[in-house]
Amino acid sequence: MKLCTIGTGLLAALALVACAMGVSGQGAETMTDEGTVALFEDFAGEWNPETGKWWVEDGRLHMKADPEAEGDPRYVATAWCRQPISGDVKIEYDAHVISSSTGVNNINFFFLYSDPAGKLLHTSRDERADAGYAKYHVLNGNIITFLRDVKNGPDGTPLDELPGRVRIRHCPGFELLDETYAYHCNAGVTYHCEIVREGTRISFSVDGNLLLTTEDPSPHSSGLIGLRTFRTYLWWDNIRVTAL
Repeated sequence: MKLCTIGTGLLAALALVACAMGVSGQGAETMTDEGTVALFEDFAGEWNPETGKWWVEDGRLHMKADPEAEGDPRYVATAWCRQPISGDVKIEYDAHVISSSTGVNNINFFFLYSDPAGKLLHTSRDERADAGYAKYHVLNGNIITFLRDVKNGPDGTPLDELPGRVRIRHCPGFELLDETYAYHCNAGVTYHCEIVREGTRISFSVDGNLLLTTEDPSPHSSGLIGLRTFRTYLWWDNIRVTAL
């Protein structure tokens, strides 16, 4: 198993590949054939890791941003898929938290993300070198955060009995569209998550349970999907994007 971090050589190689593919995260053609699988990701090379420690093992993308485990003062990891998506889509993925020293179990998913200035996201990564979360709030896109609600639970409640917390946001502006406290988000559990974006409507389900539906009055039409975590060690698998 090899831990991976971003170096100048790797970044240059990824940039050449992305440029050769013509990927910009913007201007992608809308997928019109309903049921077409636009992306099924096995992490064989379509990803631009941006910050943090990551590696691919057994077809899964591992991200390690647990401060006690690694001592990384940034406590974050972020990666982008180079293939843009567009239009109405269903996005499915599996996520499994291995550990979180704070118990937060942070599973953060970016979708329809692009740079308002038209830059390729991999070319503007230096602007986010400190991994500050606010640096992603000025980009175009939506964020779905799924984590354990460790802040509002009654004192003494066992962590595994605390509810999950889901938030859907619009960027730029980090505007909270809606949130809910429901289900659970525990370590050691593989969660099958599903995002459905149809026009202005966004819904989020976990293990077949619809947890949150909201409206985005200014929806984005195309962009990249991205993975991010905070103070958490987890893996991702079976990312699938289907046209609706």
